[in-house]
Formats: sequence, structure tokens, C-alpha cells
Amino acid sequence: MGYDTRVVERLALAAGTLLGGGLAAASGEEGTRLDLAVLSWDEQDRVTAVEPVIGLRRDLGDDRALSLKLVLDSLSGASHNGANVQPYVQTFAAASGGTAGYTVPAGEVPLDPGFEDFRTAFSVGYETPLANPLWKTSLGASISRETDFLSLAASATLARDFNRRNTTVVGGLSLEADEISPAGGAPEPFALRVAAAGGGEEEGEDEGEDEDDGEEAPAETRQVVDVMLGVTQVLNRTTLVQFNVAASMATGYMNDPYKLVTVDTLPATYVYESRPDSRNKFSLYGEIKHAFASGDIVDTGYRWMRDDWGVTSHTVDLYYRAMLPANWYIEPHVRWYTQTAADFFVMSLAPADVPPAGSSDVYASGDYRLGALQDTTIGARIGVRVSEGAELYLRAEQMHQEGDWAPANLDATILELGGSWQF
Repeated sequence: MGYDTRVVERLALAAGTLLGGGLAAASGEEGTRLDLAVLSWDEQDRVTAVEPVIGLRRDLGDDRALSLKLVLDSLSGASHNGANVQPYVQTFAAASGGTAGYTVPAGEVPLDPGFEDFRTAFSVGYETPLANPLWKTSLGASISRETDFLSLAASATLARDFNRRNTTVVGGLSLEADEISPAGGAPEPFALRVAAAGGGEEEGEDEGEDEDDGEEAPAETRQVVDVMLGVTQVLNRTTLVQFNVAASMATGYMNDPYKLVTVDTLPATYVYESRPDSRNKFSLYGEIKHAFASGDIVDTGYRWMRDDWGVTSHTVDLYYRAMLPANWYIEPHVRWYTQTAADFFVMSLAPADVPPAGSSDVYASGDYRLGALQDTTIGARIGVRVSEGAELYLRAEQMHQEGDWAPANLDATILELGGSWQF
């Protein structure tokens, strides 16, 4: 079973500085830079992930550079299936449509213990100035593959320097095409998924499959367009500010095919979730960096996001890099995030409120990631420059998340070991 976007997004967030915490990948750097890192993400009693990353950047001269990146994610553990907590034992069939079911003790969060996936992602980028050296463009392409998910993306940015290169204006465009192939086919929205008794096959197990000849169900598709406009301003020799405006427009299959919604019968029954077939996001981002005479650096960022699903989020990031003797440094980090719930987020539905199976104009999801929640991440990175072109670092952070209901409450430990070599 795959396609848990929540886990992949968490990994991307946790690895936000992966391969970026050491030697700065500045334009015009001579030679080749190699970055290696391994990230570990461990949710208490839930998902564990290990992510090795390899990055390579080659200076081609004349401000041109080629970069390559390979990411491997191995994920396993227990993932919330969307159902509500009940005061009695709940029994579920396997999300993959197989015969092995699982039970959830009374009063506990319904977790599917069979979550396991492997993701491979590869990206390539090319940077080059144009005929006018004040203009620069970057082109990129990437592919990401999971058990039941394939994503292809291409991006382009165009930057222009002004004011003796103290001001840079940049615009970017990214196009993404996703293919989702859930086990057994994509389920019909609000179709009944009856809990399996003793691990037998469930009613409606053939949802999305070809009942005539058993051929594999066609994949669902999704397209995403991202645009960004930003400006970076050097205020003085020690201070730099950045401001970005971004928009994202996604259309196509937006459901999580493995997530359920509880119906308040006794005992509870379950239907598959339904989300709108589009999602538009708008965000603002600001960041300020300041270097002190001691060599210490403070970096503070804030992001505001709003989408047409009703979610509004705020993110604050604070880093402080303190320089230590013998080429060592320590970088404490605090991140705070909060969001409101999507308009169609529900913990459960009354029987009278359940739309007919296949309804495409009403929505409901029990995915806690769409509920109101907040999380705080606290930790630090410690690193050392072992030579003029080499650096090693270790990062350890703890994330605590709380929400309106029990499935949203979790803790995670983040560990990262990496290094950078310039040659």
C-alpha cells in the first residue's frame, strides 16, 4: 500500500535543509560539489522512514552549472485510515483489497499497520546566464515513483539583477503530472466499505475493478501548475531580505483512495472519502538573514497560505547559527506551524448525511491532515568544517503535533547525518 502524501510531505519538510546545511552552493563556485545525507523520520507508534540523498553540482564555467539529485525513501509502519476512535473494537479489511484484515482496540486511533512503501525520486537542473549577464535562467526536471504513484515535473525560472546586483527579481513556473494507481482501483466516493469479520473479503471489494475480466483498473491522473514571483534585496553588507508570492493550481484526482469516513451507526460503518477535483493555493513568504561581526547568522522566515478548501496556515521558522572554536558551529532551530480545517473535514457523518455512492458534488474527509492542527519542531544542527572544501554535520529535532481529535496527536524524532565535499 502506498500513496500516503502526508508521509511524503512530512519527509520533504523534515529534509528542507537536507544537502543545504553545509557549504553554500553559491553561483560561480569552482569545481564539483558532492552532498551526501541520510534522514531518519520516526513517528511514535506510527510511520518510520529512512531517506538517503545524493546531490551533485558541477560548475561548467561562465556561471553555468549542472545539478543532479537522487532521493530514496523507505517507509513502513502504521498510518491513520481516516476512521474515528470508538469505545469498542473495530475490525477493518486490508486497504489493498486482500484478505488480511486488522483490528483496532477500543479507545485507540484506527491505524492500518500494513503501511509500507518505497519511493525513488531523481531530479536534474541546469543554470545558465543569458546574452545579457544580468539575466539568468534555471531549468529543471524530476521524476518520482512509488508503489502506486508516479509524478513527472518540469520547472523553469528567470532571474534579473538590478541595482548593481543588490536586487534580484525572479519568476518561476512548474508543471507536474501525477498518475495514481490504487490497489484494486480508485474506490467510488461514499461507497460503503464494510469492516471485515475475521479478515475475510469485504463487501464492495471490487470497487474500481473490471468485474468482467479482472483487468487492471485505469490509473487516475492529476495536474499541478505552480507559479512564483519573488524579490531578494541586499540591505547592507550583513543583511538580506526576501519576499515571494506563489500560487498553485491542482486539478484531477485529489482523493486519498485509502482513507475512510466513519458513519455513526452502531456499530460504525465506513465509506470512502470524497474531495473536490481541484485545489487552488495562494501563499506569501518573507525571510530575513543577518550576519553578525562574530560570524553568527540569524535566519527568520514566515509563510502564510490560503486555499479554496478553507485551509489557512501560518509557518514561522527561526535558525541561529553560532560559530564555535576549531571550525565548529551549532545551529538551533525552532519551527511553529498552525492551520485551520478544510471546509469538508469531518470526524464522522450521521447516517442521514451520507450522500449516495458516487456523488461528485459533495465532499467529506476524515484525514486529520485536513483538520485544524498545530505543530512545533525544536532541535539543532551541529557541524564542523574538516577542511577547506569539506564539512560534516548532524541534526536532531523533535516534532510535536496536536489537533482537534486524537488521530492528529503525534510526536516524531528527526535525525540527519550528512556531509559536503568541494573538489
